[in-house]
Amino acid sequence: MDDEVFRALADPTRRLLLDRLFARDGQTVGQLAGGLEMTRFGAMKHLRILEAAGLIATRKVGREKLHYLNPVPIQLIADRWVSKFAAPWASALSAIKRDLEAEMIATQPTHVYEVYIRTTPDRLWQAITDGADTARYYYGTVVSSTWEPGAPLNYIYADGSPAADGTVLEVDPPHRLVTTFHALWDDETKGDRPHRMTWEITPMGESCRLVVTSDDFDGETATYRSFQGGMSVILSGLKTLLETGEPLPLGA
Repeated sequence: MDDEVFRALADPTRRLLLDRLFARDGQTVGQLAGGLEMTRFGAMKHLRILEAAGLIATRKVGREKLHYLNPVPIQLIADRWVSKFAAPWASALSAIKRDLEAEMIATQPTHVYEVYIRTTPDRLWQAITDGADTARYYYGTVVSSTWEPGAPLNYIYADGSPAADGTVLEVDPPHRLVTTFHALWDDETKGDRPHRMTWEITPMGESCRLVVTSDDFDGETATYRSFQGGMSVILSGLKTLLETGEPLPLGA
């Protein structure tokens, strides 16, 4: 996968398309190609390469296909090499997403993340819904719920304080999980209305494609801004845990 990422980034036109998503995420092909010396079909070709490399994620909204910058592959590359040379890399890697991701369109604030994990759908589902697993990659929090529609869910820190809570909306194991999510980790996020989180698992041979969508924010809230840096670290930790059996060594 690293080779695909490097090849995708080697082309200046594809880097320009990523720059356009940096400036404004959630754009259609027409919007991304507008003002550039390329046809719509040329833009589509480049976007397919970026999507194959995992550098962008897509989402259907009505009849339109929106494109979102996906920083997870870049973070995974940094996890692989930068940590060997830089001890305080955790805060820097958390900033990768913020540096690459622009402000969302005000009318549709949404985060879309995508990662490929060498595991089975059942094991990935367990890692998402089992507190023994989330404690090892989800900032040390233990998730608990009966995982039935309408059931409450909670993420609790090791000291017993709440990190987040919500309600289960849809459950289709091991394929799709939809919940509300109310961040409780600071006074700013506590004041936000719960937003929606969707976890979608697609088997891909010996691996799984995981797409996590956070939407239904009341604009660019404190919670929305928190997810810009935090979720890519969580997904990197999830991938590392399932593929190596060990948590990602984030340090302090």
